[in-house]
Amino acid sequence: MQSNLKHKEIFEELINNLSGGLKMKDNRHIKFSNRIICLLMLLLFAFSFSGCYFFPKEEKVLAPPLIEPPKITYDTIDVKKGTIEKKVTGTANFESSDQKDVFFAFKGGNLKNIYVKLGDKVKKGQLIAELDTGHMESQIKIAELDLKFKQLDYDSEKSKGTTGTDLEKKDIKVQKAKINLDDLKQEYNKSKLVAPISGQVVFIDKISTGDYINAFKPILKIADPGKLQLQYQTDNTSDFQLGMAVDIKFKDKMYKGKVVMTPANMPYGADESLKKTIIISLNSVPSGTEIGDSADINVTLQKRENVIVLPRNVINTFASRNYVQILDKNIPVERDVELGMQTPTEVEIVKGLNEGEKVIQR
Repeated sequence: MQSNLKHKEIFEELINNLSGGLKMKDNRHIKFSNRIICLLMLLLFAFSFSGCYFFPKEEKVLAPPLIEPPKITYDTIDVKKGTIEKKVTGTANFESSDQKDVFFAFKGGNLKNIYVKLGDKVKKGQLIAELDTGHMESQIKIAELDLKFKQLDYDSEKSKGTTGTDLEKKDIKVQKAKINLDDLKQEYNKSKLVAPISGQVVFIDKISTGDYINAFKPILKIADPGKLQLQYQTDNTSDFQLGMAVDIKFKDKMYKGKVVMTPANMPYGADESLKKTIIISLNSVPSGTEIGDSADINVTLQKRENVIVLPRNVINTFASRNYVQILDKNIPVERDVELGMQTPTEVEIVKGLNEGEKVIQR
């Protein structure tokens, strides 16, 4: 359109120039000039109304398209009542309820020999270890011979009819020999270690021949395999109470048991290793079970029924505040909640939510 205006201005200027020049001409050329002016005016008129035909049309500027914002959707769960359980699952080992630590009770000394190994079955009174006694065995033999000699001397004098002080002196010598022999034998027996019960050796200390062994230091443990129970090791012993029911799985079969001892009610002076131990008795011990076998246990510590239960991951925590986001008329709204029993995956809602409301999941 700007080009059309320029052409129009050029034609107008040309007409003006011609008009001005005609004033200086004679009348002969007036008619001819008027024709030229009329022709030029027609051409100007034609250019004015047909410029858009000779020149390209300008494109209209289009308004940018309107983009609708995406509709916001939320992943929600319905608030409803259910059951929440706090359970402990783990692996327990079969151990004997009758176990005895074996140690030298009278004196220490260098170990002469140990006659059993781990897993051996022993009988009550069986020799299992002894200390080095030096020449004591020879001393005992000498004392036995001395007693025998003095006894023969006494018998000989008595057969001869000796009486009184002389025979009594012989008898005193015999009694002294007996006492000496008994003392040697008692000292010798203190160096020997025998099994206090019949059972199986379940522990042996790392000791070798010649090592010095202190008195009262346990060097091995014997357990009665006929009195088996389960022992479960845990740091959370306070979760367990006497009498709690226990579900037990052993070799793909289920058994029932109960908690019979926790560190809180173990007798004074109990083994240090039992301070983190829960002891479980079985209603019936499976046949073929051996000391050291393991079983899976499942204990229900707490249970709540007909309460509102939510996944833990929908609970938001800030300082001491616990809250969830609920969807109210498609708008997220924060709602404070009071928590009850909790498990690793679920939590009980005591206050703050009603059935049927929708909680936004994170």
